[in-house]
Amino acid sequence: MLQQEAMIERTRRVCQEDERLAAAMMYGSFAQGEGDGFSDIEFILFFDDEALKGLDQEEWVARISPVGVYFVNEYGNGTAIFENLVRGEFHFEGASDIERIVGESMRDADWLPSLDDTLILDRTGELTTRLRKIVGPQPERDTPGQVRFLCNCFVNWSLFGANLFARGELARSLDLLGIVRERLLQMVRVLEGSTVHWFNSSKFLEHEISDTSYARYAACMARLDTDELRLAYVSAWEWGRELMSSLGDRYGVALPAELLARLEGRFAEIFRGTEAP
Repeated sequence: MLQQEAMIERTRRVCQEDERLAAAMMYGSFAQGEGDGFSDIEFILFFDDEALKGLDQEEWVARISPVGVYFVNEYGNGTAIFENLVRGEFHFEGASDIERIVGESMRDADWLPSLDDTLILDRTGELTTRLRKIVGPQPERDTPGQVRFLCNCFVNWSLFGANLFARGELARSLDLLGIVRERLLQMVRVLEGSTVHWFNSSKFLEHEISDTSYARYAACMARLDTDELRLAYVSAWEWGRELMSSLGDRYGVALPAELLARLEGRFAEIFRGTEAP
């Protein structure tokens, strides 16, 4: 048994023993049946609202396994680095927030294939009722609306990154290049029918897209270097144009041809040193 699996079982027992807890659920890799020895453990814990006010989060988490560091991270989530170097995320919420937290937005952001693998505890039945509505197959990604959104996002972030490059903000431009690559991966995942890892678009990428696409993706990488950034943006834009064209043809989505032509000129000016027509 993986140490994470043992910790998950321990979490189930701790939840059962704590009468202050109204409901609890797991999400992430282990809830999706993909957890391994490198995966985190991740839970949402719904306490009685009054009990939550005085709760010592670190003490509660330490019941699972000895904690090296515990803190609330920049997103407001309790984060533990256990002494065995397993990471854990713990959302401490009030029971009155079940309706707000467990809904369609969660289904879209974090695939939960099975109720049995997700549900940890439910003393009232409310969490079970809400989870039944969202567990199961992922939302459809290969739709005209999704394709149009992806193409617009790709164009938006490409222009943003190019303008930063032109201004000389290479570090920010490199950051934006990462967002551009995410949109590229989502486009290629739609085309190649590999949309399981949608929001973690690079997860298992080595096995889930074609070798040709993987090589195109690699060409969009860069270090904090002017020439490398230039080449990476050119590669990303060229690949993105091809992907957008293929997606537009397949799903009947009209691309903004005039805008794309103007962008071609802008990018030629910025990255190739030629004047825009």
